[in-house]
Amino acid sequence: MKNAIELTTTEFRKEQKKWLDLAAQGASILICRGKELFMLKKVPTSYRLDEETLQIVEEGLQEYKAGKTTTINNEEELNQFLDSL
Repeated sequence: MKNAIELTTTEFRKEQKKWLDLAAQGASILICRGKELFMLKKVPTSYRLDEETLQIVEEGLQEYKAGKTTTINNEEELNQFLDSL
């Protein structure tokens, strides 16, 4: 990545505020941990899920774990499922 700042996890921990401030200004920050590479990037606060959405996701996960799912293998099955709603 052109003009990216690479640092180790130790360097990041020592000056987190500095690196977060630079990322907030649009800098590309790459953090190396062994052979792994992570990118620090500012994202809009709209990426956060509100409590209602988090609850819906949690309920969906519980239904999935309980086996309350429908498997659709092709377009015909999809159409049948949609028609049944």
